[in-house]
Amino acid sequence: MEKFIISILIILFWGNKTNAQLFVTNEIYSETTTIKGKYYSGTTIGSFWSIAKLDTLGRVIQKENYNKRKLLSRYNYVYNSNNDQLYYIMSFNINNSKRIDTISNYEYRYQENRIVYQKKTYRNCCDSTVIQLIENKGDTILIYQDKSYYFRPKTNATDIYEQIHTLKYKNGLLIHSEKFDLDRNEKEITYFEYYPNGRLKRREIKREPESKRTYSGGPGSDDEYYEYTFDESGRITTFYRIIGTEKYKIATYEYDKK
Repeated sequence: MEKFIISILIILFWGNKTNAQLFVTNEIYSETTTIKGKYYSGTTIGSFWSIAKLDTLGRVIQKENYNKRKLLSRYNYVYNSNNDQLYYIMSFNINNSKRIDTISNYEYRYQENRIVYQKKTYRNCCDSTVIQLIENKGDTILIYQDKSYYFRPKTNATDIYEQIHTLKYKNGLLIHSEKFDLDRNEKEITYFEYYPNGRLKRREIKREPESKRTYSGGPGSDDEYYEYTFDESGRITTFYRIIGTEKYKIATYEYDKK
């Protein structure tokens, strides 16, 4: 069940046109107060659903996840003036109803409205991830260094893992992403294709050396196509994933207007 819940959190607002970016992005839903999502396993109707509450700017400030009528978790989100997430709090967890926890804190630096530095600090305050821009080739190729720090209390030492992300853009959309893991000497290359409205149409992953990924929580593949239906305001109402010749309904959304 936990893996499926993770999938729910990922696809709740999965369909925005910037979802392929390195940083977490948040689509603004103007004139919207709540969004209700229903989630499917790919073949049958699922019992999982969620409801998100939005602020006056159209940003998600609270998400609740359910299994039928049972509340599983609740998260609250806080943003800065650039609409980037500052932190989020787990205000309810079915496994521990008394636990209120700040999951992660973020800090940023910007240049010309672009994030050039992001530090994500986890709940134990000892572990963190730092992503920073190390090269900009004409705004079409951006290279970021990604370092993760994990403190080991038993040894009083900090393990450091480093990745390099090379992002290639065309007409403002990410079309090619290359992630190189320095510790494992492995490379993951992702290609992106888009519809005319900027929504993601296809995502294909290749690895060097070659390896296969195991997908859980619903249908998944290294080569996937996506389809959507929209309401009159251009908001996604149904999200489909296509793998080979099979088309799977993944989620549906309902919006309440102000």
